[in-house]
Amino acid sequence: MSAYNPDAWAAPFAAIAGASAALTGLLFVALSINLEKVLKVPGLTGRAVEVLLLLGAVLSLLILLLMPGQGATSAAIEILTVAVATIVWLGFIHSRAPWRKLGLSRQNFFLRVTGDHFGPFLLLVGGISLWTQTGGGLYWVVPALIAAMVAAIVGAWVMLVEILR
Repeated sequence: MSAYNPDAWAAPFAAIAGASAALTGLLFVALSINLEKVLKVPGLTGRAVEVLLLLGAVLSLLILLLMPGQGATSAAIEILTVAVATIVWLGFIHSRAPWRKLGLSRQNFFLRVTGDHFGPFLLLVGGISLWTQTGGGLYWVVPALIAAMVAAIVGAWVMLVEILR
């Protein structure tokens, strides 16, 4: 498999897209079940948007990358665009998050922010690597997508389970 040929990555990208779509559906179920509590607690709406943003970024990027026949430069631009947009939006959400009202320590909030940004930052590396055709290219994208999904799963867990404690 070529690190710089997006068409060669259709199977893993399709598998991750399916998982991301399923997790997005589970998030909507979790929010539906706990909507009243989510709306009452300051900061949880932002947390829900954060999780939806991560899953939406993964899904939308993979839909773009699964378009057949595009070159490495087009794929790199798509990856970089989604990565930068996700980092900016997450930064906006995190800068407004009332982490003290949520009972989070500075360390726990830092871990949340770091975990949420890890995947998008790996996407930046992958996009730059693909653009320059050095350093592994699309081999950075899969761990980036997995990292984003893990961060989203943690956030969805908060929406479904931890909110009830």
